[in-house]
Amino acid sequence: MATELRERLERLQRKSAVLVDKYQALLTQSQQTAHELEDATATIARLQSQVEQLEQDNQYLRMAHTVAATPEAVAQTRATISKLVRDIDRCISQLNT
Repeated sequence: MATELRERLERLQRKSAVLVDKYQALLTQSQQTAHELEDATATIARLQSQVEQLEQDNQYLRMAHTVAATPEAVAQTRATISKLVRDIDRCISQLNT
């Protein structure tokens, strides 16, 4: 009877050791998965920001092509914008003095 109890106790100890090992493995896997999720979330946020920026750039390019369809018109539009920026800078400098 004592031998049978000892064998049962040893089996229980082996099974509990196996359960502890499996728990540790699952805990490690869970932590790794959580870290991967954080990385994926950060990547998604970065890519969404990049997509928004590219969509805005695309919209500006479409607008520019609508305004100036020929290379000469593009050059003229750029010159006009540069002149307006210089005028604005001059006005700002006059306001600051």
